[in-house]
Amino acid sequence: MDSYINKLKNETPIASQRYFSRLLDGSMSFELFKNSQINFYSAVCYFSRPMLLLCSRIENYADRLIILENIIDEHGNGDIKDSHGETYKNYLLNLGAKEKDINKTFNHSAVSNFYSIIDKTVESDNIETAIAMFGIIEDRYTEISSSISTSLINNNWLKKNQLSHYVIHKELDIYHAEQFYKLVRHKWTEEICRDNIIKGLKLGNTIIFDIFNNLLKVD
Repeated sequence: MDSYINKLKNETPIASQRYFSRLLDGSMSFELFKNSQINFYSAVCYFSRPMLLLCSRIENYADRLIILENIIDEHGNGDIKDSHGETYKNYLLNLGAKEKDINKTFNHSAVSNFYSIIDKTVESDNIETAIAMFGIIEDRYTEISSSISTSLINNNWLKKNQLSHYVIHKELDIYHAEQFYKLVRHKWTEEICRDNIIKGLKLGNTIIFDIFNNLLKVD
């Protein structure tokens, strides 16, 4: 399974994605970047919710606990000011975003589509597919966090001490991804399960980049 994941990642390098190629080569304006990051806020706040539904589909305590640990991390381990939504909001304020813009209820179509695919997968697809989807999303988000952090510093848009959200995720999501992978890795030798896992890996890999690429569109 690990070889397949590495192959998939090598075939879809982050620099080949439109959003990140423009960010890394300096052709993305600060205003476009800031607006895209504001629109991404609702996805950050949403992400733990379908994990709760996924938990309800898992029969044994041990596997359910692995995902619950991730959910608790998302909620700041009980301290809401450290929840991922709050650390991301503080990051946006550091970018110069206005609180009224951050809190608006409008969802960009890129975010709505992201919601829809994840919800449908968790609700009605095979559980191995849903778990693998979450795993690769967490995995690629570590690269996304690193790329965004590097670009923010290189462009003098923010200082390192203003990047707590992305600094945290650059490290934490490596662990989260591995926890999801751990839940399905032992099933890789079973052909049907392997097909389900591959489907989830491909899907998650696609939608995490699609949301960023499509945030470049003006709704």
